[in-house]
Amino acid sequence: MPVSESLFCLELPPTMFKAFWKIVLVGAIAAILVIFYLGLSNNPRAIPSPLVGKKAQPFDAEPLVGEQRVRLQDYRGQWLVVNFWGSWCVSCVSEHRDLMQLAAISRQRGDFAIVGVDFRDTRQGAETFLKRHGNPGYAHAFDPKQKIAIDWGVYGAPESYIVSPDGKIAHKHTGPIYPGWFEKVLLPIIEGKESVETVVDGGAG
Repeated sequence: MPVSESLFCLELPPTMFKAFWKIVLVGAIAAILVIFYLGLSNNPRAIPSPLVGKKAQPFDAEPLVGEQRVRLQDYRGQWLVVNFWGSWCVSCVSEHRDLMQLAAISRQRGDFAIVGVDFRDTRQGAETFLKRHGNPGYAHAFDPKQKIAIDWGVYGAPESYIVSPDGKIAHKHTGPIYPGWFEKVLLPIIEGKESVETVVDGGAG
């Protein structure tokens, strides 16, 4: 009998057969526990972006409010938070209060700016949103056809990007910003205490 066939004809004694399956079962349980542990330890908000560390895509957009066009290049030389949102986004409502607070910090410190990008939206819906929840006072680009959002690799709303003074994307945050986000995420990057690779954005929890 060929060797290849004899390998498939081997029979194990009942005791060894049971031991074999016990080992398989224990190994499977261990693998499931490892996967579960990794799932708990990883941050579900940390969706990597291939654009981090690269030049941010420029935009020159129609403003949501006012007449002055919103251009990325006008913010060159300072830190910038670009927040993608829409009036259709439920999470954007819960985030808005924290954006209002972040805007107040920006005005007080003066070392970073914020720009909103309202995408996949109607002008009426976005204007109603700001009237209802408050206008944070910074410029908003109107992006109804999602051109800016697509160029920036946006998956959904809300999403926020930190852009360095030299125009590179330093960090991406998926989901609403939260109380303490400035101190935990933005400030360490501005002060150079965290690099693009090491900053940890663990969410509000």
